Amino acid sequence: MLTNDREIYERAVAFGHYERHNELTIDYLKEGAGVPWGGYKYRMHQMSSAVGLVQLRKYPEEMAEIDRAMNYFWDLLEGLPGIRSPRPPKDSKTTMGGWYASLGHYKNEELGGLSITRFCEAVRAEGVNILPGCNKALHQHPVFNIVDIYKDGKPTRIANSPEDVRNIGGPLPVSDGIQKKVFGVPWFKKFYPEIIEEYASAFKKVIENYKELLKDDPGDPPDMGRWMLSVKAVKG
Repeated sequence: MLTNDREIYERAVAFGHYERHNELTIDYLKEGAGVPWGGYKYRMHQMSSAVGLVQLRKYPEEMAEIDRAMNYFWDLLEGLPGIRSPRPPKDSKTTMGGWYASLGHYKNEELGGLSITRFCEAVRAEGVNILPGCNKALHQHPVFNIVDIYKDGKPTRIANSPEDVRNIGGPLPVSDGIQKKVFGVPWFKKFYPEIIEEYASAFKKVIENYKELLKDDPGDPPDMGRWMLSVKAVKG
């Protein structure tokens, strides 16, 4: 799509993208940033299709490499208090595949109540760029509550509904509280043991010294998470 109209451009970005929502400048569009309004990404084109077909042929081999590297990382951390791997049981014959956007589980009660915010801050200080939380629960997003996508004069979610369905069912405590229970983890694409061990040592150091971190722990902010999950790959 080509246009010299800024509003048309930004509406197209809002409707069919999400990674470019930081480009939005129009207020009524910015309030709904974070998820594509139309539910589409509109990225596929002929070149992407051709590349994808080639990638699919070699992906099983790449997936096995990633799985080996990520399992090694979690093997090094197994048994430490405060964190758990998201992987399935070792005897399940199931893998995490490519470990896309994987999250570690956080158990603050095992670390004296240390907030996940302070925990991740300490790990980052050791050189590992991780963030607490994950994508916010979608039922909280403006697109599902206040955004009028098709100019109906009312929020799209209730534009054709005989009643306001936005609050049916009450709160969702598990979804709403997930931000304090998960954190992003490094994404290793290659099995380089020495490098993986360096990353694991950062987590070990923080966990072994968690009592020192409790002294200046500000706790978690009331609003955590983000509408778009960005996981940094550890490139080999």
